[in-house]
Amino acid sequence: MRIEKKIKDFLVFSGDSLLDALKRINDNQARIAFVVEDSGVLLGAVSDGDVRRWITRSPELDFNLPVDQVMNRDFVARLLTDPPAAIDESFDHKRDIIPLIDNMGRFVALARRGVVGFQLGERLISDQSPAFIIAEVGNNHNGDIQLAKRLVDLAIEAGADCVKFQMRDLSTLYSNQGKNAEACYDLGSQYTLDLLNRFQLDNDALCAVFDYCTARGILPLCTPWDLASLRVLEDYGLQGYKVASADLTNNELLTALAATGKPLICSTGMSTEPEIKGAVSLLRRLGAPFALLHCNSTYPTPFKDVNLSYLACLKQITGTLVGYSGHERGIAVPVAAVALGARIIEKHLTVDRHMEGNDHKVSLLPEEFADMVRQIRAVEEAMGQGGERELTQGEMINRENLAKSLVIDCDLSRGQLIRRDMIVVRSPGQGLQPNRLDELVGKVAQN
Repeated sequence: MRIEKKIKDFLVFSGDSLLDALKRINDNQARIAFVVEDSGVLLGAVSDGDVRRWITRSPELDFNLPVDQVMNRDFVARLLTDPPAAIDESFDHKRDIIPLIDNMGRFVALARRGVVGFQLGERLISDQSPAFIIAEVGNNHNGDIQLAKRLVDLAIEAGADCVKFQMRDLSTLYSNQGKNAEACYDLGSQYTLDLLNRFQLDNDALCAVFDYCTARGILPLCTPWDLASLRVLEDYGLQGYKVASADLTNNELLTALAATGKPLICSTGMSTEPEIKGAVSLLRRLGAPFALLHCNSTYPTPFKDVNLSYLACLKQITGTLVGYSGHERGIAVPVAAVALGARIIEKHLTVDRHMEGNDHKVSLLPEEFADMVRQIRAVEEAMGQGGERELTQGEMINRENLAKSLVIDCDLSRGQLIRRDMIVVRSPGQGLQPNRLDELVGKVAQN
């Protein structure tokens, strides 16, 4: 099931003509449109079947009559806030699209059966859509809100679809309430906790950066590292969440995230295959819309450890969208991941790889990120649609100029039998292709 919030092509207003409804049905190619009041309250549905039934019982066919006279008022709708599993139960052999309404009864979204993917903000993420590219800022702002906003600007200029940050409540996340690390912590943990204490943006500042993203027209996402942070982000109203590799086995947090009903993008670094399958089983059971990102949580990741071939296995395990979150250097791997089926790409972004912090050294500079986006879009264009091999316009021109044809190399009279020794292969390719030689031999000349 996939939930979509772009409903314009499904929307008909009460009082519009039946012809208007038919145009909508033709535009959306889904055989149905939904009729609403001016306020958006859902009144009914009109399908191509409803129109056929009207045609068979109407003595006069007037396609300018109000659609209200043809629409079906006995329709099935669900609340947008209903659990995905409950919405899924509303599909049957006749219904593969369910309108979703808000608490005021207004048509706000729709659910499609059997379609892989989900809508995140204004972007539809599916196997048929362009790759969704996330600029991971994380804590690369180093606690400076102005730098955070600058990174947002740079991500937009580079062509990213989304800018992602991280939120932690150190007092609940760490066993020592987030104070400077004690001697019992290993050196890596001490270093990380020290950086977090110095470089985190507080919640109000981070929410201000989210506001800045929205004002600039790019989707903000965030990774909540704990339940306290999730509550803050839910109060703010983020449209989806990124799940850190470290929390793929955190069933408590996964359950809370699934309860939001929002799309989840989950990294799989540091998890074994049984652990990945366990997380998938839990998210499916909870009815959460989700995608998994193949990931290796080594900073930087050696190319020999990336194992991009695992994307196919991950796709088989999940039966849903897969993507790639990379910590290797350069852009070759994420570009290759798109060619292998990744529909979501996440890479870190920084203004200076020499800044203090865990992620800067594995991050792309703005011009590198922009180059990655260009290369990904070029690969997507080059992938095409598959299917039967057809000649392009350029090939047809070159085929005529460069290819070869069968030519009769002697005087030939009408009615004469064509023998093999009369035929030669010559350019240009304006006649029969050489592979049709056997068809030509034995024919009788017509002219």
